[in-house]
Amino acid sequence: MNIRQNHRNLSAEQKEKFVAAILRLKNDIDSVLSPGNQSRYDDFVQVHKNAMTGSDMFMPMPHQGPLFFPWHRILLRQFELALQSATQDDSITIPFWNWDISGLNNPFTDDFLGGDGDNEQNDRVVTGPFAFDQSKFEVRIWDNESGDKGLRREFGSDPSAFLPNANDDVAAALKKTPYSPSPGSWERTCEGGLHNPVHRWVGGNMADATSPNDPVFFLHHCYIDLLWERWRKQHPSTSPYLPESSNHGLGLASTLVFNLSDRPAPWDGVWKVQDTLDIQNLGYTYES
Repeated sequence: MNIRQNHRNLSAEQKEKFVAAILRLKNDIDSVLSPGNQSRYDDFVQVHKNAMTGSDMFMPMPHQGPLFFPWHRILLRQFELALQSATQDDSITIPFWNWDISGLNNPFTDDFLGGDGDNEQNDRVVTGPFAFDQSKFEVRIWDNESGDKGLRREFGSDPSAFLPNANDDVAAALKKTPYSPSPGSWERTCEGGLHNPVHRWVGGNMADATSPNDPVFFLHHCYIDLLWERWRKQHPSTSPYLPESSNHGLGLASTLVFNLSDRPAPWDGVWKVQDTLDIQNLGYTYES
């Protein structure tokens, strides 16, 4: 059973292993979706892009609706397993970032995710292991046909963006019921009020459909996944997912989609929404 931790609790060795696994997936493991043209890391960027835009966009849309949590849960778990496979180390897990940047809570350090972008260099990240001048982390997938090959960030430049506060924003969101679909539901509140502002706050690649280009995407979504688990436990008499049935691919028995039917599947396996409700059945849990 894999145990996901707050990144601030990782040892220096664990951080080093996580970064090294990302770089191996980025540079040494070939793509399944487009062999020879991109890396296995890039496949995850491609899948997320296809979930939102482009000629290979698939339906149903796993954003702005109830599929948001279960769809991303499988995406993250497959990324986690890919990191383990790339390094032959099943101790590697995705850590979470709770959107705090004070002290040890800050993941944007030179020895971990690197810092903000330099506005004199098209907002390219210039510190840490994913900086462009390290020649180890080339961006290859963009919302458009081409773009900057360097990882880009623009901390706090979007006036509508913010980092949610655990004592106020997160606590208030966790009280929301039902799961979906009303404007005041848990799913709508979390995706729109907690998830989206963080993407915009980091900016750069994180503000795009190809947001997994930035490794912080996975720490951010790991926390979103943890919050869904906390919400479920906080409301034991409330359905953990709605709608329970649907003719539009949104119900509990609906199969989660990650590719067009005539395109290669990004990974083996088929999951229905109902298969995602117990994280231990997926092989992981969170630190207590």
